[in-house]
Amino acid sequence: MPQQQSTPQSEAPRVESAQRQPFALYGALAVAVLVVAGLVYWWSSNSSMSDVYTHKTIGIISIPQVQEANDGFKSKLQALGYDDVEYIEYTVVPGPSLNADSEKAARDLVEKNADLIFTNFEIQGKIAVDITRELGRTDIPVLFIARLHDPASFGLVKSLQSPGNNATGIATSIFELVQRHLEFIKQISPDAKKLGIFANGFQIPALAGEYYAEVKLQAPRLGLEIVEYTTDQPPPKAKEEFDRIAAGIEKGDIDALMHIAGHYYVTQEAGEGRLAIRLGIPMATNYEDIPRGGHFTFANGTYESGEQVAVMADKIFKGAKPSDIPVEYALKNKLSLHLGRAKAAGITFPDTMLYLADNKYEDDTQFPPFEDH
Repeated sequence: MPQQQSTPQSEAPRVESAQRQPFALYGALAVAVLVVAGLVYWWSSNSSMSDVYTHKTIGIISIPQVQEANDGFKSKLQALGYDDVEYIEYTVVPGPSLNADSEKAARDLVEKNADLIFTNFEIQGKIAVDITRELGRTDIPVLFIARLHDPASFGLVKSLQSPGNNATGIATSIFELVQRHLEFIKQISPDAKKLGIFANGFQIPALAGEYYAEVKLQAPRLGLEIVEYTTDQPPPKAKEEFDRIAAGIEKGDIDALMHIAGHYYVTQEAGEGRLAIRLGIPMATNYEDIPRGGHFTFANGTYESGEQVAVMADKIFKGAKPSDIPVEYALKNKLSLHLGRAKAAGITFPDTMLYLADNKYEDDTQFPPFEDH
């Protein structure tokens, strides 16, 4: 029987090694490809993120009454990592020239190629949207805080869920604010029946119209009859007319006073505040007007709303489109009481209001001085 030839043991490893070499080579190549891909992804990701935080030019168009919204916006942006930001700021005063001043500011910001426009009031927001559309610069995002109007009905966005243009921002629930103001008036003066309001001729319709319509809708539900004070004199005579009409109002004519933001007499809240003290009646006002007049206000916190807008700006700088960012309602509402003015008017806040209050002002020392005009 023939003997089988055996393969020398020393050759076996060479055959095995030869068989494994292609697999080892492919494995090494695969690892190399993964490493290179990882490095490319890391570089591209860090490069794109680094672009996000490069120099930004942000335009701000604001009314002076809510400057703290700007502070919240800037502070939050810095906390989010935006250290290299140039702010171009314009302050416009509510009054007859508000629209013209806001339009000029918006045009300047488009000309200066701002990366984003922030407005702390809806009037400027709507104007900025219109100007960017007119000039073919809808690539410039517009962020807003709407305080006296529903953003959709006002024409700022198509809907709250799907803005549909280059704007988005923070909305205020007008229904809730009006309801709470009226409820607080009844808590202070349960027997109140006549609510005084300076209406036609004193209000700027584009600013005050929607808010005042809600007041007229809700007041009767709480047993309050609105007593309107009006004038047919042109806006330049608004203060003179207010003083004339206010001088003729006697105790008992009205049981409470409600200030409506958006008026021709610029510091009208101060005049109404003096009237409320003279009559010894409670006065509700808007948050932005409490520094100059009124006993209490319930409104969204403007600083916190500015912070909310900053988070939206961060999303946009990271690639999101304003049209895809739903409008948000303000996350924080605040009750503020002016104890000093209430004492001067002889009214007492109930314990529930004192407990709920976020801010309690003893006097006017923490507010900036102003000229009554």
